[in-house]
Amino acid sequence: MISVSFSSRPCIDLQQPSVLKLLTAMSPVESVPVAVLGHVDDYVELLYDDIPEKIKGSALILQLARNPDNLIELARNEALLSALSRVLREEWKRSIELSTNIVYTFFCFSTYIEFHSVIIQYKIGSLCMDVIDYELKRYDQWKEKVEGKKQLIMPDKNELPKSRIPEPKRRPKSGTWAVADVNIQKSRSIVSSYHEDLCNASDEFLSKNDEEQMKRKLKTLSKRQEQLLRVAFYMLLNIADNVKVEEKMHKKDVVGLLIGAMERHSNIDLLILIVSFLQKLSIFVENKNAMASKGIIEKLAPLLNSPNADLVNVTLKLLFNLTFDTKLRNKMVKVNLLPKFVQFTSDDKHINLAMKILYHLSLDDRVKVMFTQSDCVKLLTDMLLLNVNSEVSCEGPGTTDVLLALCVNLAWCERAAQQMSAEGRLRELLARAFRHRNYMLMKLVRNLSHHVQIKPLFVEFVGDIADAVTSSNASEEFVIECLGTLSNILTVDNNIDIHAVVERYDLIECILKWLDGARGCDAELVLEAVVAAGALAADERAAAALAARAGGALVAALRQRQADDEHVLQTVFAFRQLLAHPRAAAHLVSSTEAPAYLIDLMQDKNAEIRKMCDSCLDIISQMQNDWAARIKVERFRCHNGQWLSVVETLGAEAGAGGGAGDAPDDLPPYLSAEYLTTHRLATTSSDSQISLNDDSDSFSGEADYNRANSRNTQDGQSDELLGLSDSLSGKTSEDETQFTKSVHAFS
Repeated sequence: MISVSFSSRPCIDLQQPSVLKLLTAMSPVESVPVAVLGHVDDYVELLYDDIPEKIKGSALILQLARNPDNLIELARNEALLSALSRVLREEWKRSIELSTNIVYTFFCFSTYIEFHSVIIQYKIGSLCMDVIDYELKRYDQWKEKVEGKKQLIMPDKNELPKSRIPEPKRRPKSGTWAVADVNIQKSRSIVSSYHEDLCNASDEFLSKNDEEQMKRKLKTLSKRQEQLLRVAFYMLLNIADNVKVEEKMHKKDVVGLLIGAMERHSNIDLLILIVSFLQKLSIFVENKNAMASKGIIEKLAPLLNSPNADLVNVTLKLLFNLTFDTKLRNKMVKVNLLPKFVQFTSDDKHINLAMKILYHLSLDDRVKVMFTQSDCVKLLTDMLLLNVNSEVSCEGPGTTDVLLALCVNLAWCERAAQQMSAEGRLRELLARAFRHRNYMLMKLVRNLSHHVQIKPLFVEFVGDIADAVTSSNASEEFVIECLGTLSNILTVDNNIDIHAVVERYDLIECILKWLDGARGCDAELVLEAVVAAGALAADERAAAALAARAGGALVAALRQRQADDEHVLQTVFAFRQLLAHPRAAAHLVSSTEAPAYLIDLMQDKNAEIRKMCDSCLDIISQMQNDWAARIKVERFRCHNGQWLSVVETLGAEAGAGGGAGDAPDDLPPYLSAEYLTTHRLATTSSDSQISLNDDSDSFSGEADYNRANSRNTQDGQSDELLGLSDSLSGKTSEDETQFTKSVHAFS
């Protein structure tokens, strides 16, 4: 026995007028007596008679099930449920009306979660999927039969009319001649279903009247079949709230059944139901992959042209779920849906979904260019200027937020950025960004400032942006975007007096404030400060002031954030910019620990960092200071690290053995820095003499080759580093004797 409480909300409220109207349209019941709950046993008895009585009994039971007050009593009647499930299992192929009545009855149970166990217990869901599969295949047979006959009776335009062609005459076995009859002779009378007439149609030619009659029968059968499909899919949709049930549906290829039924474009209500079901299933990757394999995008594209707003809306919802897959996004672009989505941005009913889909499409760089092939970018920018404000919805991203994010993505495309900035739109964007202090709008402006052709347009706004950077009443996010924009436009090629901007707005003091670790500034703000320092160092006077006041702060920030590769790379780039100017370079090398950190980073795992450090060390090694010799030694050790490691190991073992042949005046186990900087290694040829005290950066004539190897062999995988012969290729006899003695000491 089942005890049910209706305290929980049903899947579908059967009492709502719209739902009652919907269910009435779905009902196949035409004219049956009024059902009484007390006579339910009599209705069950009818299920054991012939097909007409079974149809009548199922229709009466359906009347009772459509009243929610009767569901509890019906759910307790095990004889009723067993009879219904048995008849559906055994007789569903014989009558569409009977199948529809029984499935509709269980659909009424599925509208309440409490009765889902009844449907699962009698395996109605699995049976419904079998019914749907059979009906879809049967419809394909009907359609093929009718369309095939239609092709036969349609003559080619170049052929003579059949009325003018003599009828073929055959000699029958009786020996008499007669004209062959081409009309179809019906072998049986019409029954409750037209299925037999369609399936038993003759292979001979159809007359025009017979062909029209077959089309009418197919249309009637299609309507009845669509009623069955609709209630069956609706019931499956209701019980799919259970994840385990949905997994079983996936195994039985429910996606294939839904996509197969999408060809019924004449029934809008059925299409809305199918697309809604697919939308619910699409949140699972297995179902999404199944849809992709069956060409879901090509089948959804025609639905966007429907005049029914509800169908278009639910189709856009499904497409939005599918846009999370990169391949499906590309397929949407391939079937030319992008202009359609842009068109929906002018419709209030679909603008929100269209914006979300366009945002996902804009993630691909190749698609960004396609936005510029029409007035889409200008339209989106104008919409943004009309709707932007400083308020952010607490319920999630609204239409304006999605529109703003879409424009931020499009701003990375140079052609789109030019269209956004043209006709005074850049001035309007900056004005609204400063008025509302909207950091997302400022991020859009920052993306625009990346493009070389647009940078000159920012010259007149340098003061406003610099003032916003130094403003104390702006949020940290807004300051970050303003600082990034300022770093992009403060270039020597942009005809801006960088030193004047630095002096007027005291930007160095701001950079010192953000680099101060004691203040606990956001890591992104600290990074932007380092980037700004690198941009300001492009000017000689600004670089000198920056090195004198903020050189130590840059080194201190590097010490604190040395685990962040991006921060390290931007700091080394700032050092490289400072080293390009003599005054700034002299102060950076003599007054800070920047050279020491550059030497330590010479063996960093990041290739870009190693490359930038190598460039900085090249400049420092050419300066008149004590770092040049140390850089040479460290590069030697870096290049011959494996060889030095082997020599140290051998030296330790020899020292532990304490052999009698050890001489007190032997060379140390490896060439020390003092030895390398004082001892001259000469070759037999004057052209190949190399001194370790000159200004060269390497120990051989192939300097660039050795530096490249030093950056690319950080993990000690090069076998060429195991020997020193390449870099010490030329030696005098006296040097060779001393060097041989040191090697024999540890052999």
